[in-house]
Amino acid sequence: MTVFSTPHDVQTPVQTLAQDIRPDVWAKLSGNPGYLTDRIENNQLHGLILGSPHPHARIVRIDTHAAEQLPGVHAVVTHADIPGIDRYGLRKVDRPILCHDKVRYVGDPVAAIAAIDLQTAYAALELIHVEYEQLPLVDDPEAALADTMLPDAQVHAGGNLLHAVHHQRGDMQAAQSNSVYVLEASYTTPRQMHAFLETEGGVAQPDGQGGLQLFFGGHNPVRESQVIANMLGLPHKRVTALGTPVGGSYGGKDELTIQPIAALLAWKCQRAVRLHLSRPQSVDFGVKRHPMRIRLRMGCDAQGRLTFQQAQVVADTGAYATHGPEVLDAAVEHMPGPYAYQAVDIQARLAYTNNGVAGAFRGFGAVQVQFALEQHMDRLAAMASIPADTFRAMNLTAPDAPGPLDQTVVPFDGQHRALDVASQHALWQGPHYWTSQAGRYQHGVGLALVHRSDGFGKGGPSGCRMALALAADGSIELRSSFTELGQNLIGSIRNLCAQHLGCAPHLVRPVLGDTRYTPDSGPVAASRATSLVWRALIEAKDQWLHELLNAAAQYWQLPSSDLTVTPEGVRNATSELLPYVQIAEYLGTASPCIAIDLHAEDPADNAHDTHFVFGACAALAQVRVDTWSGMLQVEKMVICSALGPTVSAQGYVGQMEGGAVMGLGMCVSEELECVQGHYVQRNLDAYFVPSIADAPDMEVLAIQNLPEGDPIGPRGAGEISVNVAAPAVANAIARALQRPVERLPMLPHHVITALESTP
Repeated sequence: MTVFSTPHDVQTPVQTLAQDIRPDVWAKLSGNPGYLTDRIENNQLHGLILGSPHPHARIVRIDTHAAEQLPGVHAVVTHADIPGIDRYGLRKVDRPILCHDKVRYVGDPVAAIAAIDLQTAYAALELIHVEYEQLPLVDDPEAALADTMLPDAQVHAGGNLLHAVHHQRGDMQAAQSNSVYVLEASYTTPRQMHAFLETEGGVAQPDGQGGLQLFFGGHNPVRESQVIANMLGLPHKRVTALGTPVGGSYGGKDELTIQPIAALLAWKCQRAVRLHLSRPQSVDFGVKRHPMRIRLRMGCDAQGRLTFQQAQVVADTGAYATHGPEVLDAAVEHMPGPYAYQAVDIQARLAYTNNGVAGAFRGFGAVQVQFALEQHMDRLAAMASIPADTFRAMNLTAPDAPGPLDQTVVPFDGQHRALDVASQHALWQGPHYWTSQAGRYQHGVGLALVHRSDGFGKGGPSGCRMALALAADGSIELRSSFTELGQNLIGSIRNLCAQHLGCAPHLVRPVLGDTRYTPDSGPVAASRATSLVWRALIEAKDQWLHELLNAAAQYWQLPSSDLTVTPEGVRNATSELLPYVQIAEYLGTASPCIAIDLHAEDPADNAHDTHFVFGACAALAQVRVDTWSGMLQVEKMVICSALGPTVSAQGYVGQMEGGAVMGLGMCVSEELECVQGHYVQRNLDAYFVPSIADAPDMEVLAIQNLPEGDPIGPRGAGEISVNVAAPAVANAIARALQRPVERLPMLPHHVITALESTP
């Protein structure tokens, strides 16, 4: 059930979901959504990648001669075939397109094949001979950072420390002396797999005019085309990319993966090449959630007021940086949570290892530390004999207080409102622990509260360009390089255009993710797209309506003040309608086309990588523990999000419920083990993703109020339900076990071990 509510009247629905049908629902239900991996044509060549079998080794020699001679093979490429820039990355450019000196994880690409069919391509891979000299395995992040590591055990030259952050404020000695209750504990979070349905894949093909076309689902087709143009030594305009729609990502397709390799193959043989990873290949090759170890020490005074927080975080980025530095920055920024302290000291380090590659993942560095913080808040509240909700409420920062790293932020009271709604809910008002069936089952109800940054941190690619145009057929086009990842951006754009421009939703045609036609909007990531579309339409609205009314005034030879914009077009005083298509025909090439430029709003004095905008969410979870088997079942969840106006009801529900199930999986079933640099699970038969059968009964409450004068509008809904669900479920497990939870996931054998331990 989903209820759209004011903060204090959660029982009164103010909006219905019945008419808010996703525009792409029929294509998806029919099994024909048009994913870019489905672009299969008879004349395409088939690509395969030869990855390293070793987690860490020096490449002595690569011999491709026999593979090149195999009939049906059109291209074999190695590092020597790259004419331009041979590596890529974001803040740290450290990832080779094809390895030439050493490999750093199992699956690290060394060579690639394009052949007439997959059978020939697999046969050719067997004929490539690579001679390796194995190097010491680096598989523990804390050991990787030790001063005693020898040069051969350095994943990259210069050492295994990729990134470090230290934030300190307040008088720590005084804050500790003010503390009556002090708690110190260590928490660990797992490596998690995105498990999207559409594994990495797509098509690269020459355009017949000296350029290249790319068809790969991803977050940022503009960046994709730029990286590949740089690799081939071509002007950026010669490489175009279509990046939408995408069969799921959750951050796993935020950075380039196989696109450069497919492009190199297509460029060498001047034929279209389709490259699509199998699930085991995707597991080896793709990025994962950063595992973290969090040592947390906090205190409060006799009245329960928080005094200090000391935290040490060590994260494992694997072989390459990708989004690792930004993930660590997010962890540090979210470590304090929405709470006030007298003093804070946070130290965080990010280590290179040979444990695959970690990167962007829904929740983005924050969910790991939020699990630790919210578990700690429950434990401190119990030490002080204060109810968990009261303890949080009395320690919340003021709505106009600085941000968690003392930066200037948009004033926001969402954390107060969300906690208020959750604490008054019937699930929280009832018992928090009970047993059933003669004690076999132990039940617990947990509460969590988080805030979540919106968009990129200061210094990130926060600028955005879009265009609003009236097409020749009368459609209203919002043009953006954002992509549809399954988040219902198409539906959101239609609803926002209808709301701001007064047009009918069915007349809106979003033009997305195609560098031939769309301006550079930056990545569709960090829950930023909906908020930016909102801002773009506010910026363009007056000019758009002015141009439409002037066109109709010229057509009718009437004053524009006598005309009104309606959902289907413009009406005059006699109710005569001039449809949008007739306006387009009348204006021809002079039809409105408004360029929209949005700039980052971060204040000049804010520190690099801090955020200016935050949303908030509280959640309740009810779990059942089977004390015989150790099995956990999440029975109920209540999500209370304070994100401002709801743009698309169906999109919002999908994000809240889907993200909550992903957070649930992080708590009770998902852990991608890496042993000696090799993933233990390489398919979904051994890596257990929660299905609809595992989903609990859910109630979603949307708190739509924003502080008066708020300049931002809706906050992103793409991640925050993951951020809040994981700590809420963990806290519920702790209540059901009557013991703290210091690691995720809690698998059955962990539950049994906890039950057999001293409370």
